[in-house]
Amino acid sequence: MAKQIKWLVIGSIAIVLVFSLFTFTLFKESRGYTQYHSESLMNDTSRLIGSFQRKQEVLQQIIQTRTLTQTQVELISEDNYTLINYYEDYNRLAMNLDRYENKGYSIVDAAFVTEAVFNRKIAEIQGTDQVKVKLDNEFLEKVEFLEAFNERCLNTLGKHVRGFVITDTSVEPTEEREELSEKGINEDFWVEILKRLDREAFEKQRDLEMLVD
Repeated sequence: MAKQIKWLVIGSIAIVLVFSLFTFTLFKESRGYTQYHSESLMNDTSRLIGSFQRKQEVLQQIIQTRTLTQTQVELISEDNYTLINYYEDYNRLAMNLDRYENKGYSIVDAAFVTEAVFNRKIAEIQGTDQVKVKLDNEFLEKVEFLEAFNERCLNTLGKHVRGFVITDTSVEPTEEREELSEKGINEDFWVEILKRLDREAFEKQRDLEMLVD
């Protein structure tokens, strides 16, 4: 009887140890998952803000000079794809976590419209020796609309982002940036950014679509 009790105690201790080890391993994996995605989130969010800022500068240059160059189109394209990649990565993550899903018009649709507007215009001088397109008032109105829309998106980012302060020409990290690099993925700000940018696009859907009609 005593021998049976002894083995029962030993078995119980072994089970507790195995369970504790399993729980600790899960905790480490979960913490590592959170930290990995949080660091990526903050780096990607910084790049996203920078892409909107540079696009704003390029759009303002186009309006001021009333011309369009291939270089400007390429910069706008790079900035659009920074947005598209960010949205695809974090919208997918939000869906997997059951935190957000948009089945309607999105900020990505708006980015593709912007891409089409400038690609169509720059195509006018492809195959020629011209280095820039002179813009008429009709096209400049399109650029002015896109510049205003981009500014709205920048303001939205400024209201809902955490870990950064957005100025007219730069993005500066705050003291919270380091903490968010470890557990920011558990916060709601990045999901709110997706929602708010989608809302900006949805509210201007008809105007955006008319740019390429």
